[in-house]
Amino acid sequence: MEQKKYPSAIWPVNKATANIAFSWLQHLRWGAVLCQAILILLAYSYLEIALPIIFVSIIILFEAASNLFFTFLTRRKKIIPEWFFGLVMFLDIILLTVLLYYTGGPMNPFTFLYLVHIVIGAILMRAYWSWSLTVFTVLCYSSLFVVDPKVFGQLPLMLPGGFIGGVDIQATCHPAVTEYTLLSDHLKLHLKGMLLAFAITAFFIVFFVGKIQKALEEHQQTLVSLEEERARSEKLSSLATLSAGAAHEFSTPLSTIAVAAGEMLHQLKEEKIDQGLIDDAQLIKDQVKACKDILYQMAADAGEHLGEALEKYKLGHIVSKIINEFSEEDQTRIKVDNQATDISIRLPMRTTVRTVKGLIKNGLDASQAASSVFLKCFYDENFLYFQVTDHGCGMDEEIMTRAREPFFTTKEQGKGLGLGLFLAQNVAEQFGGELAISSEKLDGTVVTISFALTHIGIEL
Repeated sequence: MEQKKYPSAIWPVNKATANIAFSWLQHLRWGAVLCQAILILLAYSYLEIALPIIFVSIIILFEAASNLFFTFLTRRKKIIPEWFFGLVMFLDIILLTVLLYYTGGPMNPFTFLYLVHIVIGAILMRAYWSWSLTVFTVLCYSSLFVVDPKVFGQLPLMLPGGFIGGVDIQATCHPAVTEYTLLSDHLKLHLKGMLLAFAITAFFIVFFVGKIQKALEEHQQTLVSLEEERARSEKLSSLATLSAGAAHEFSTPLSTIAVAAGEMLHQLKEEKIDQGLIDDAQLIKDQVKACKDILYQMAADAGEHLGEALEKYKLGHIVSKIINEFSEEDQTRIKVDNQATDISIRLPMRTTVRTVKGLIKNGLDASQAASSVFLKCFYDENFLYFQVTDHGCGMDEEIMTRAREPFFTTKEQGKGLGLGLFLAQNVAEQFGGELAISSEKLDGTVVTISFALTHIGIEL
């Protein structure tokens, strides 16, 4: 079974998932604006803590205005790009850092809000984005310990009182650099320990959340692959049921026609009647045999060999049988490079011939009338390969992705059921191999079917 590969930790690339991720970030920002406003109001009005109320108000208003702007953008854009999501996350860290700086600095108990952004980044962003955000956040937290408040002009932004004038204001809880030296060694150690603990916690979160995300994505890939395999099995089962039913329904009338045609042919030959009638009777008999072969192969390709012997054949013999299935005109267009002529393999002859024939026929149909199709047979230490190359119109990425789906075809109506590649892949997988397709638009297609040597009993 060929398992599709999906990049790990990817940003949602469709409109729905990207907008959902960004909408939750906007909900977080609105919650942060509301909580910050309430906390600032309580701290300034009731706890009588000196705060630069004008400055912190500007920060909160800016957060609200930017959130309105982002909401406007999401309604106009088809998809939210990852860089834009990352820009908002970095902006929020900067705003939170400035707000914390003017409301207590490293001693503000709400520094844990940094972790909310780190967790969101680890879940929704790719690894290099989330690690960059984490390092940036740790640096911002560290800046609270070393930057002098006077650098940003904290004092001019202080108001002489609270919302109600005349209230005595307590000193701000933010220690300036000069004040930091006056703290006890025990308190200094505690503050440094907070920074170290925060950095370790942040890195642990990103590391383990990233690992969990990767494990979940791999599990999701497995579920998707199993679901695709289940769908393929159901289609294959339906095809086998259809084939068996068709064989059962047609076997009796075809057998009757075959017997009648044989008797007519025998009688006509004995009495030496008109040669035209003899030819017609022979034609009827041949066409009945062809119908039986088609019904047989439908069931065989659907997964049942119907008692077909797995005898050893020379690869050169198999290739000759494949080429002889085509008309003389088509045979002139098929170029064979058999690098394993003398090896013997154990495969169901009719199934193998019909499978490779279908791949060559696809190449002939896709090429111009004068173009050649190349069949190359070779092997390595693990697999035997039949490689068919044409120089037709090729396939674009979308068609190549769907090419193996049952009943998918780009041919005109009546020229194919879209089962060739699907059944070829099924045959390859039964013998431990796979079907590989390589194509470029307007530059031809290379289809390679492989069989595991351990499954086909190769003899050199």
